[in-house]
Amino acid sequence: MELTPDFLLQNPELVTPLSPWCVALDNLELAIVLLSQPWIAGDGLRRADLERQVVRLAGELPLGPVYFQRVKRAVARLEEIGAVRGLGEGRSQRFAATPQGFAAFILNLRVLRGDPTLDGAEFELKRALVAMCNLILERLAELPEEVPAPPEVEGFFAEAERISVLSHRVVTDDSVRDALDVLRLIAKQRERMDKMLQVARHKLALAEAEAGALRGLDFSHEIAALLADAPGTLAMVREMASGVLPRLSQRATVLRYEHYLRYLDDLARVHAGELKTVALDSVRAFLARRRA
Repeated sequence: MELTPDFLLQNPELVTPLSPWCVALDNLELAIVLLSQPWIAGDGLRRADLERQVVRLAGELPLGPVYFQRVKRAVARLEEIGAVRGLGEGRSQRFAATPQGFAAFILNLRVLRGDPTLDGAEFELKRALVAMCNLILERLAELPEEVPAPPEVEGFFAEAERISVLSHRVVTDDSVRDALDVLRLIAKQRERMDKMLQVARHKLALAEAEAGALRGLDFSHEIAALLADAPGTLAMVREMASGVLPRLSQRATVLRYEHYLRYLDDLARVHAGELKTVALDSVRAFLARRRA
């Protein structure tokens, strides 16, 4: 049994009893987990601060409607599964991502679901979060050595690297590199779309063959008069009409997938050379320089 990210997130009954944080996160939850990472948020953010930051992101990212109660519910769920922890009480309570939250973030970035030509929100958000994460880590690694690392970061990544699910380590050099490589994310989406396109083309071929079998029938006035009282005539007419819709639908699907593949190719060209992929080694070096 291969414990891939897809397997871990698709089998909560096996995973969550011991690792409740190892679940699929929606777009808003992913954004909150990133914003509350200690290397971004220091000692945490209040709900109101989280809402303000999420609102700013919502102008550029597909997060859906953002309002205080929705943010509050998302934070409550993340706290319940151990992806964030609350610090303090009342209005001054702050929330910071846990190492388990970072592991959940990395795991979710590596999984793509659904048909992006019908709803591209998941892919577009993950692509943007990967870019943002890389830019932040890159800027941290470039800080002068005399600038101290936030104390909250001490031990955070080391603890995250010790996290395992079913004896499978989640945060490794390879998994972080895979999660934070935007070109690899695009390539992964392209591979998925190639497979979906092949399936769509096969379905189109079947629909074309079925429609072709009915296309030769003669429904001229004379033939129609002869068939008027024949049993099954109306059923045959309905079959002809209904045979057109699947064919048109499959053609539209093929066109959507072909256009989306061209979009992914253009997207890869735009990102190539623009972003560096920050590995855990860079983070370790950043922390080590400031401990020296």
